[in-house]
Amino acid sequence: MVIITNIISINISLGIFNLIPLPPLDGSKILTHFLPYNAKEWFYRNQQIFYLIFLVLFITGLSSIILTPIFSVVLSGMNWLVSAIFGLFI
Repeated sequence: MVIITNIISINISLGIFNLIPLPPLDGSKILTHFLPYNAKEWFYRNQQIFYLIFLVLFITGLSSIILTPIFSVVLSGMNWLVSAIFGLFI
């Protein structure tokens, strides 16, 4: 059960990470669908700036300050759900 929980935790963490709305990640593509036309054009024109922001966040370690609380909430809920599901079978 520990291995399954770890595998699920890693996959959920990667999914949350990928939804960050900065251009190298898929979250930016999702975000642009909800932006008005002018904001979308500004976003596309300034993508290089967002790449630099992305690099600075991850090189300096500031991303862990932002993402750790989100990961802990989602993963604690996931651990509860997996324990509840596997508790039915044991």
